[in-house]
Amino acid sequence: MYMKSLIVIVALIMAITGAKAQSKISEGKIVYTITMADNDIDPQVAAMMPREMTLTFKGNKSKADMDMGMIVMKAIYDDKSKIFTMLMDMMGQKMSFKMNADSMEKMEGKRPKMTIKYLDETKVICGYTCHKAEITVEGEKEKQIIYYTKDIVAKNANAIKGGLKELDGFPMEYQVYEKGLKMKFIVKSVSADQVNDLVFNIPPDYKELSKVDLQKMGGGH
Repeated sequence: MYMKSLIVIVALIMAITGAKAQSKISEGKIVYTITMADNDIDPQVAAMMPREMTLTFKGNKSKADMDMGMIVMKAIYDDKSKIFTMLMDMMGQKMSFKMNADSMEKMEGKRPKMTIKYLDETKVICGYTCHKAEITVEGEKEKQIIYYTKDIVAKNANAIKGGLKELDGFPMEYQVYEKGLKMKFIVKSVSADQVNDLVFNIPPDYKELSKVDLQKMGGGH
């Protein structure tokens, strides 16, 4: 898995889940189970993919944590400053870098147009009644299915191109497509516990990378 692809995947996840929750849940933690939807995936690539993602949110900030075995990735987004901070722990080598939404869009590249069709079908996920939506992606025959709840009102202000910023609710089950990979996310737990602000701080033992350093690693233009 190339570094750029890893970064884009995390960015897409953050774009879909959003940075701020309001209404019935204003802060807390949501844990997603991740499965690979494509059975033809290279075993070596599959071994590097995460099995779980934890989304922690409070006010204008959110953080996604994913353990990819040899690489542990964290993505912090500040909706006020519009800045993504990526943290990578590669077998003890800890690095961080910051990018704004425009930079993430450039890294992700142009994505096909998406349209959302809301359906009447519902199902319960973690006690939440979730409504079904059908996503049509320009140029693709297969439609994507997503289940969302209106009990968590997500502000997708950090959504980059291709993100589901128009979704009328919070995604409880969805898929991410990147470089031929299909990753399915389903919420397995929701906690409304108070979140310590320190969760969103950058640990001092992470070395901040420059744009040149990132380009050398294959993560920038």
